[in-house]
Amino acid sequence: MNKRRTYLFPATRYGLGLACILTGLGMAWGQAPAEDCKDGAECANERGTQLQTLVVEADRPADIGRTRYTADDIAEMPTGDGHLSDLLRLNTAVDFSRDANQSANSATLKPGEISIHGQPFYQNLFTIDGLDMSSDLDPANNQDVWSSPSLVGPTGGSSPQGYFLDVDLLESIEVFDSNVPATFGGFTGGVVSTRLKRYAGENSVALRYGISRDEWERFHVDSKTRDSIDSNYRGNYTPDYLRQNYGLSLQQGLTDDTGLTMNVSRRASRFAQTYRDSADALRKIDFNDRIDNVLGRIDTRLGSDMLGLSFRYTDRRHDGITSRTYDSPLTQSHESYGATFQWERRLDIGDFSLDLGLDRLSDHLDSEESRFTQAAYLEGSGRPVQSGGYGDTKQSQTRTVLAPEWQFNALAFGQSRHHLTTGGRLRNTQSRYERLTDVRYEKYDCLRRAKIGCVDQNGDGKSGPEDAYLSRAFDYYAGEVTLNYNDLAWYLQDRIELGDWTFTPGLRADWESYLKNTDIAPRFKVEWDTFGDDSTRLVAGANRYYGRSFLRYQLNDAISSWRQLRFFDKNGNETVTRRYEDNSGTLNLKTPYADEWMVGWQQRLGPLDARLQFVNRESRDGVLREETEEGETIYNNEGRSSTDSLTLDLALATPWKIGATRNRASLGISYRDTKRSSYQGGEGYNTEPGQELIYYDGRLITEDELPAWDFNIPLDIRLQTVTQVPKWYLTWSNFINLRQGGTVTRDSRENYQDPTTGLAYDIYEDVDFKDLITVDTRIRWEPPLLSKARGYVQLEVQNLFDETVDYSTSDYSRQYTAGRSGNLEFGVRF
Repeated sequence: MNKRRTYLFPATRYGLGLACILTGLGMAWGQAPAEDCKDGAECANERGTQLQTLVVEADRPADIGRTRYTADDIAEMPTGDGHLSDLLRLNTAVDFSRDANQSANSATLKPGEISIHGQPFYQNLFTIDGLDMSSDLDPANNQDVWSSPSLVGPTGGSSPQGYFLDVDLLESIEVFDSNVPATFGGFTGGVVSTRLKRYAGENSVALRYGISRDEWERFHVDSKTRDSIDSNYRGNYTPDYLRQNYGLSLQQGLTDDTGLTMNVSRRASRFAQTYRDSADALRKIDFNDRIDNVLGRIDTRLGSDMLGLSFRYTDRRHDGITSRTYDSPLTQSHESYGATFQWERRLDIGDFSLDLGLDRLSDHLDSEESRFTQAAYLEGSGRPVQSGGYGDTKQSQTRTVLAPEWQFNALAFGQSRHHLTTGGRLRNTQSRYERLTDVRYEKYDCLRRAKIGCVDQNGDGKSGPEDAYLSRAFDYYAGEVTLNYNDLAWYLQDRIELGDWTFTPGLRADWESYLKNTDIAPRFKVEWDTFGDDSTRLVAGANRYYGRSFLRYQLNDAISSWRQLRFFDKNGNETVTRRYEDNSGTLNLKTPYADEWMVGWQQRLGPLDARLQFVNRESRDGVLREETEEGETIYNNEGRSSTDSLTLDLALATPWKIGATRNRASLGISYRDTKRSSYQGGEGYNTEPGQELIYYDGRLITEDELPAWDFNIPLDIRLQTVTQVPKWYLTWSNFINLRQGGTVTRDSRENYQDPTTGLAYDIYEDVDFKDLITVDTRIRWEPPLLSKARGYVQLEVQNLFDETVDYSTSDYSRQYTAGRSGNLEFGVRF
């Protein structure tokens, strides 16, 4: 096997000494533990793994820019497929793609992506128990792979979410969307911080089963899609499906000081697809799509030390075929697994914690064949026979991380109190893209063409392989690109209380050996408790956030060079040979960043808590791709965007009792205006700058100046209600969502002729989408079965009133949002 390797940026060991010093200091300070903190809120460690948790709640609403969802919130709300993105529909800072939640392909299980305050969906930070779990392989190339992509480019099918988590297995989810603490780095959007369930002091076992079917859904598709049996093999239309989910949760105390939690789930879908193969035969095939989750923790107390070990495994795996003609089966997987060891110690000066983590993320396309051919004949037809597959590819990311942190006890200086937090992170990343085997394409042509097939050369009365010759042989070689690098981070933050004012200055410094950039990110927030009773708080902040860098920068021309094309005449002589070289341009990139300023108002209005904030994000140095005159693929920092985001959140401070019911409600309103430097922004760093002149709105502009197409819903209103009837063991939850349609642009297929130059330009026109109101509802009955057992039956209906809109920009096909669908779930807890 001819295997080519490209090695880039060998790992360095800068910063190892600093991490060792930080760890050593923590151990050296390990005297007898300090007295219990008098202010639990000040001394609480966000990464805490306490078996016995002390929760201190102040009588004030949640901080602006930070939203927390507990396990109870998750259990009560309609969460659809149970993905993170489904739950975050509640958050006013979060936006979703217009392509999400389509009517035609509801059987597929891929989680949706999110944008926070108008930033690229691949520039968010996802954490599990405090450690970064985001994928830096090729997250913008996130389209589902149901058929094989090009052999001269990356496979795709990735996601910025390294783990496809089942939210039912989580203890809490926090979203930081503004004034993000200096603890976090590696994002321009926001932070989604998840926490695995921990032992809560009570042994229990819980089981669940859920089901949904195509008969329970109303599909909205045009006749072209409905009749597309000839090429319905890409998961675009799934009218015949069965979806099921299974779950098992265990909490068990092992000793007085040690507890174990284990959570396992599977979400599976089976749906039918049809297509016509190269012989014009109608084929039917069942595809399977599934997501597995295994999450667990062991926590223990040893004197003044808290030790925790968490482990996690998720895998999304689905079927596909190479293409309609080269129909070799394939399997695409997005697999992740890892473990984190956490150590916490209470010291005289404060709390010390140390996290050590290891994670491996991979995207793997496994095809049954690595050879595909096009024959020259077909008996009884002039159509060539095609068969085979495109081989196997794999991309992976392996990370090890060491992250110490101190939260110091409060220090008094004059009339001010200081709460200092400092910490760091040393991380090694090993990334790899690999074509595992050589792939060969062979094309055969007739020695002599007949009206149908090839002329019979040997007189046997029919055409066959002996009547054709090999005319082309394309070899796509096995190869790999590896990228090993280290990155080092340090941060310092001080929360200063001075009378009714609170100031939170912070500083974060990041360095990595990939792009060799040193990024300094200042953070600052000020709060004024206007009347000194937490009823009114005014907030302002100014912050800088630096984003992420990706393996994809190194892949384009490297993969394209792993090939050789050969052409032959009828005598078997090689006539043309074409070889390719790696023309990858040198990387000289800055790290993308976003500058934020915000103002906010937080108010207790009688029974309501209100939060109003305005956020402006100015993003610079976004990465875009371009092709040079020499044929090189290079990247530049010409990407820019600007977002103004206004959000209002209202929530009942305490449950409202009406008769025998307890009621909670919240209302969120968001308005966003985003301008991006590339109107094709969905592809992000793989987008070439659009500098071509077009005619729009009465003037000539470049494509970059067009309104953003995706992740730019102007107005979004979200109402959530939860009604509990304890006497009947009932919980009724609703989520009502109004999304303004907004306006996008499209090519009108007409031309404008400049009267001065005589040049013709494409005319772009506005397309106005209709507004959409949907109601999702869930009813859950949870009666006691035995003295120590409870069961439940749950019915959830998405889009109860079957309201849909058409998001198409083409006159040739229609694209509707999802119609009404339902699922039924049963469970028991012992």
